[in-house]
Amino acid sequence: MQKLQQLFIQEQIIIAIRKFFSEKGFHEVITPVLNQALPLEPNIYAFKTDWNTTKGKTSLYLQTSPESYLKKLLALGVGNCFSISKSFRNLESSGTRHNPEFLMLEWYRENADYFDIIKDTQDLILSIKHHIDSYQNQNSSTILEYQIQQIELKTPWPILSLVDLISQYSNLQIENILDDSKLFEVAKQKGYDIKNTTWGALFDQIFLNEIEPHLPITPIFLTDFPSKTSPLCTPRNDKPYLAQRFELYIANIELANGNTENTDTKTIIKVFEQENNFRQKNKILAPPIDQSFLTSLEKIKDKSYAGIGVGIDRLTMLFSNQANIIDNLV
Repeated sequence: MQKLQQLFIQEQIIIAIRKFFSEKGFHEVITPVLNQALPLEPNIYAFKTDWNTTKGKTSLYLQTSPESYLKKLLALGVGNCFSISKSFRNLESSGTRHNPEFLMLEWYRENADYFDIIKDTQDLILSIKHHIDSYQNQNSSTILEYQIQQIELKTPWPILSLVDLISQYSNLQIENILDDSKLFEVAKQKGYDIKNTTWGALFDQIFLNEIEPHLPITPIFLTDFPSKTSPLCTPRNDKPYLAQRFELYIANIELANGNTENTDTKTIIKVFEQENNFRQKNKILAPPIDQSFLTSLEKIKDKSYAGIGVGIDRLTMLFSNQANIIDNLV
């Protein structure tokens, strides 16, 4: 019965999502799971499969998110759009919040920046909460009960700077560790394994071990991620080494990752090529770079776009009061 209840909660979350975006005039699109090429983003690894026909074998890669296809649609003029899609990621650590196959909500806005998406995200989560309350025949409330804790969802939610948190909990200044050698030196002193890794992977380790445990259980938007770890995000105008990006946390669970979209193909191509070289050197699967994705970015560079990916499985954990993402599976 518990499994069915979780299934029904996820069903209601999806109903609420579709209602929310329909009322805002967004188009829902279905994205292809199998792709011949992908954006080659650092620390995001795809699954590979083969398409066998009488004409031979073609390598295909399972999508890591709906992003590539949605941006191609933006280039065609679809306007504000969203997708609820199966996504797949390889080489990620197992745990209570990770599964190689997961359901992702992703949406994009025209003429918007990441602060517009922050507002969307607050409104969406509250809309889902009120919908679930109605489904469960409860009075509508901004209090979410999760793992014997009562979490206040009343907006606006605080926006915290990663720069400040890194300084407070790791005694590091981000601008002083942007050079690869400096971060590697610091990471070695802290006891991290610096062999066969990258700046981004090391920075993520420090964040996960030294910052994430200190985040509050109440909803917060975490901003000011380094541009080095955020190649598809627009840099801040005043501090280009920081990205116009945020992550949403509720109950210490990362639920969403949003940003103002970077359409500067020159910088993105450079990052993709560096990532390809890193993977070839370390014998890690490297799908062909999606050239049509890059062409699409060129077509939309005269407008401002912002978007976000939200993990629906983690939302289901939250609203069905489960501590382990595997509990969402039959």
